[in-house]
Amino acid sequence: MIIKMRIDDRLLHGQIAYSWRGELNYEAIVIASDEAANDEIRKAAMKMSTPDGVRLAIRSVEEAAKLVMNPKLEKMKVFLIVANPKDAYRLYEIIKERPSLNVGGMAKAEGKVSFSPAVFTSKEDLSYLDKIEAMGIEIEVRQVPSETVKKYQTLRKKISD
Repeated sequence: MIIKMRIDDRLLHGQIAYSWRGELNYEAIVIASDEAANDEIRKAAMKMSTPDGVRLAIRSVEEAAKLVMNPKLEKMKVFLIVANPKDAYRLYEIIKERPSLNVGGMAKAEGKVSFSPAVFTSKEDLSYLDKIEAMGIEIEVRQVPSETVKKYQTLRKKISD
């Protein structure tokens, strides 16, 4: 069972692994990233960030979708992490479950605007987040569980296209 999907362009690091573990009590982390799935150094770094007793799978987006739909994972609490809104949308298009979406970290880059202190979005990012919201998915924005939840739509209204 997917208990939450998270967007964080760094994918897995200590802040995610440990702060969200206490909040979600997950048993497995599935990283859905075409790039990370083919990067042995990045995979090794993420494995080192995984809490003891937690299973970690790093797959392409399509392979991650197949994995989380496997009946064996239905009984496990799974934290699903993607790097960007496009990959989140791709997953929601494939999987049957509709976990809430946490937008946690998207780095500043050319063509992106500040959405919240740790989230910078492009027009394409906003387009995919709008599509996800239109699917009826609850979207929250916060880096860690101890932060106050900011609703996507509240922040979205402040950004003009």
